[in-house]
Amino acid sequence: MIAGELGWNPAKTSRMVSGHITAAGLDVARFLVAAEAIPEEIDRVSAVADLSPRAYSVQFHPPGLPDMLPTLSYLGASASTIIAYEPHRLPHLIQTAGYTATMLRDNNLLAKKTVRNGAAARQERQTILSRPTGPVTTAYINETVLSQALPGRVAAEQRLHFHTLVRHPRCHLRILPADAYVTAMPGFTLFQDDHGHDVVTVYTPTAMLVLDAPDHLAPYRQTIARLAAGALPETDSAARLLAPGTFGGETTY
Repeated sequence: MIAGELGWNPAKTSRMVSGHITAAGLDVARFLVAAEAIPEEIDRVSAVADLSPRAYSVQFHPPGLPDMLPTLSYLGASASTIIAYEPHRLPHLIQTAGYTATMLRDNNLLAKKTVRNGAAARQERQTILSRPTGPVTTAYINETVLSQALPGRVAAEQRLHFHTLVRHPRCHLRILPADAYVTAMPGFTLFQDDHGHDVVTVYTPTAMLVLDAPDHLAPYRQTIARLAAGALPETDSAARLLAPGTFGGETTY
């Protein structure tokens, strides 16, 4: 019906919808409009359609806020496995809104409204973890990050959130000891879908690099192997995460 409305060949339309052929962002947008998709969904999927297959893209965003990019939301929503690492802060998917806002305020480059919207966008991305069939998520946390002092309420809320995450059957938190050797890398996340397609997103202060070519993914796979080998077991990691001194001292809930 939609193919006829758009004047498209039904066979070609079927192959495009099933992913057997690529489609330009404009064609995807026209199809979604005809299908009466909501504007947010049209923007999100159209942006992803314009990515080059087996290549890379650089996508710019406000300082420290890749969460504002439709591609990142799409990758999280379609992933069956997620592996995240951040060298200097908690990985995005395990941050509370207060932690995110504290990190964003520290850079002094964002307006208050942008900080609020950015924290809300990050929380919205995290809803994938609460879905019944959400992705199996592993987050590697540098031990030095846990020694960073936070405001008392923010520290307490983040530790309380850890209590929930360490009991989550599909969420695995592992601490990397301060003396563990890992090749210097920026923060990154690996997404894998049910078809075995892998994408890595690499974070810089104002842009996100999206990689899916096998040779581009290889260094990140090696880093993940080093992280897995050097990180503490989950039980030991949980004890450290839930310790009352995490993030700068004892604070009651």
